[in-house]
Amino acid sequence: MGRHIALGVSLWALAAALPAQAQDKKDAEQQDSTITVTATRIPADVKEVPATVTVIDERKMADELTTDIKDLVRYEPGISVPRGPTRFGAAQGTTGRAGNEGFVIRGIGGNRVLIQVDGVRVPDGFAFGAQSTGRGDYVDLGLVKSVEILRGPASALYGSDGLAGAVSFTTSDPADFLQGDKKVGGLARAAYSSADDEFSETGVIAGRFGDLSAMVAYTRRDYHELDNKGTTGGIGTARTEPNPQDGHSNAALGRLVYEPDAHNRFRITGEYVDSRLATNVLTGLTPLPATGTTIDLLQARDTSKRGRIAGDWTWNGEGTLEFARLSGYWQNSKDRQFTDEDRSPVADRERLNTFENRVYGASGEVRLGFGAEGGLHAKLTLAGDISWTNQKGLRDGVTPPAGETFPTRAFPETDYMLAGLVAAAEVTFGPLTLYPALRFDAYKLTPEKDPLLPTFVASGQDGSRVSPKVGAVIKLTEGVRLFANYTQGFKAPEPSQVNNFFANPPVGYTSISNPNLKPETSESFEGGFRYFNDFVSFDLTGFYARYHDFIDQVETTGRPFPSPANPWIYQWRNLGGVKIRGFEARTEVRPVQGVTATLALSYAHGDTIGTNGAKLPLQSVDPLKVVGGIGYDAADRRFGGRLMATYGGQKEIARTRGSSCYTGTAPGCFTGTDFVTLDLTAYVRVTNDVTLRGGVFNLTDRKYWLWQDIRGLAANSTVRDAYTQPGRNGSVSISYRF
Repeated sequence: MGRHIALGVSLWALAAALPAQAQDKKDAEQQDSTITVTATRIPADVKEVPATVTVIDERKMADELTTDIKDLVRYEPGISVPRGPTRFGAAQGTTGRAGNEGFVIRGIGGNRVLIQVDGVRVPDGFAFGAQSTGRGDYVDLGLVKSVEILRGPASALYGSDGLAGAVSFTTSDPADFLQGDKKVGGLARAAYSSADDEFSETGVIAGRFGDLSAMVAYTRRDYHELDNKGTTGGIGTARTEPNPQDGHSNAALGRLVYEPDAHNRFRITGEYVDSRLATNVLTGLTPLPATGTTIDLLQARDTSKRGRIAGDWTWNGEGTLEFARLSGYWQNSKDRQFTDEDRSPVADRERLNTFENRVYGASGEVRLGFGAEGGLHAKLTLAGDISWTNQKGLRDGVTPPAGETFPTRAFPETDYMLAGLVAAAEVTFGPLTLYPALRFDAYKLTPEKDPLLPTFVASGQDGSRVSPKVGAVIKLTEGVRLFANYTQGFKAPEPSQVNNFFANPPVGYTSISNPNLKPETSESFEGGFRYFNDFVSFDLTGFYARYHDFIDQVETTGRPFPSPANPWIYQWRNLGGVKIRGFEARTEVRPVQGVTATLALSYAHGDTIGTNGAKLPLQSVDPLKVVGGIGYDAADRRFGGRLMATYGGQKEIARTRGSSCYTGTAPGCFTGTDFVTLDLTAYVRVTNDVTLRGGVFNLTDRKYWLWQDIRGLAANSTVRDAYTQPGRNGSVSISYRF
């Protein structure tokens, strides 16, 4: 790995040194600003905040032909989206069933990363037995105008779930299509991607009627299985070609805006997203009845739905009270996974697993400004939020396992309250700007008496947490910044962890509740250096994070074989913690007008720390990744393009120690290979209103794997090619903006 780090640092240093030959001609402050709110809860230029945040706007998503959240972070080192191949069963195995599972930020992912749409949390992911639901289908990028990705704990600003970072999606407003005096505007776009044979269509229409404006947006997607480099077809576990899939999704957004004057704005929003996916799991069929049982058919039908209704009022002004907002919302989601399995000579099986979240909540905030010209300047945000969630799941089907009865649940239906108060400030005096924040959070889990779990005694739980944060930025010159940041995060226990339940007395296993679960916590130290002028900008960031009281499920009895007299007993417990350290670097060079060269890299090293102090590698940390490219945009953006190169390092075998495929001293995990891929994208404005875009990805048709997709795969696996990424593939789109 040392040579990989040296390669990445050398490439970054070379790019950073290139502009040293150029001379500044204009003040660095005249550069276009990219504003973030997620980083501090106070609008600020990304160059001026003491954190690492990425802002991706609608234009960049369109130019990169982004179709989903995995594409969204394609060129973002340090952030990844796991997605395994669909190789699951009816009663066991979940590989690939969750689709795009969610975000992994600096090695920590799952529900430990906050994901929100217009300030509303999306539902958690959930896994139990043969059920696995991800979070990637809850958001359709066709409705999104910008995304902010904050690396590092975010709980001091946003509360529970922000243990490792935050991803904030913002949907479009009518004003985005009604610039100037336009009364009617909108967008029509059609796109195709060969990687999964996806056709998508988006339509937006907006109108203004005096003080009222309104819009309706809709995106439809029809797609099939994601391609790979597997070549073995047929049926059975030896198959490496993708299992056939047929899917579609619908996403709709409606918004009504009333602006009676320059200060007040009232909005009503309705959002609906659904997806349906049918899978013919050929890998689960039995070609020969070697075990005495033949599986003749294995098909799955999965659906995901999320609906949201929200209303908000905002006030923008001048003077001491700069901004105020009140909002309320209702959101409902349901994931349904159905599997049909025909067997002979034994009875056929069906499985139906659901996971539902119904939530309503409210939030409010005010921002105050203080200070005199030439002296101390300060902004203060005071905010609060509260939500009530009803969470439940169902396990049902035909021919349950011996000793079990359907229908049942993995945990009792639970009411889950989260509430918080936060104060965040920006204080500037001379060259120093401080960003302190403090948040108090409370949570309460109230399980209901569930008739589907008549013998299970559930436990309620409540608790609270104070999360501090402080950041500092020093302005050394107009184009030089030093920054540092300390922040804490926390994650409240989930209902399915406190009261996880399953029991099979004849076989000898059961799960018990744990009312004493503590929240997971984290603290992070981050610091770095930024330099920018008309010709170059670059950032170098180092970070160190500690995570405590990680929650995991363990077998508490330690007996080698279960029996009715001595059953295996499972329980979710706080198990030690994690330490992660690493660095990130990014540079952009603009040697002449229209030409841009970029280079970014990330490297992290993580370990798990057991309650006995034992140290093992953290499997979820990505290896070194370097992304570089060169692009050109005509002055009037009539045409342009990018050539991007991505280098992915190979995971060190020593860093897989402790995983299920690492046995004793013999390295038994598949770690992939290092790789370089090339992508080429281009756009041209055919007319002022019509833009044609196209791209070819993995130009050299490279066979490669991503670490997050192969974690836990044995080195001697004969189906490694099933986990490969698509070979050479292309995308095109045409859009008409009116």
